[in-house]
Amino acid sequence: MTEQFGVCAQRESPKIAPAVEFTTGAASMSGLKVIAIASELVEKVRASRVSPGYGHPVTAKVATGHGPCRHCLRPFAIGQEVRLLFTLNSFDGVAPIPQPGPVFVHEEVCERHAEDAGYPAGLLRFAAVLDGYDTEQMVRQRKTVSDGSHETAIAEMMRDPLVRYVMVRDGNAGCYDFRVERRQ
Repeated sequence: MTEQFGVCAQRESPKIAPAVEFTTGAASMSGLKVIAIASELVEKVRASRVSPGYGHPVTAKVATGHGPCRHCLRPFAIGQEVRLLFTLNSFDGVAPIPQPGPVFVHEEVCERHAEDAGYPAGLLRFAAVLDGYDTEQMVRQRKTVSDGSHETAIAEMMRDPLVRYVMVRDGNAGCYDFRVERRQ
């Protein structure tokens, strides 16, 4: 394995990440960044209609659920917006073991959620599963939130110096929404 994935080649003791300052509310995300799917990848999917790395065809349908779009991180307008469904390895470039799953993006161009914009406000009303992973791609902590305390829960998880990043998943379907990491 390479340092690119933050994993020690000889399985040495895990790297300790710096602590994140803990506060409450929006300020609790100040030392963190929210990572949506890259614009380049979304543009490629929209143009090719093929899932990256897998070759599966992309499906376009009018939204029947809130989503969210994994690029702008906004909920879909159910019955109005067309969303593209494709297979994505949410661990690509982050960890060595692929874990592909279904994700949605807007069919129309949308602006990527800014990494420093904090937890997407439009998603606070939806339940989420928060998985805190270490450098060995093992879940160290898991929390389910449905009361709007998403930011506080993530900040608490990131206080554990062994948690490298948090994968945010839909609280009902369980599919990947986005990743949260410490700012460098």
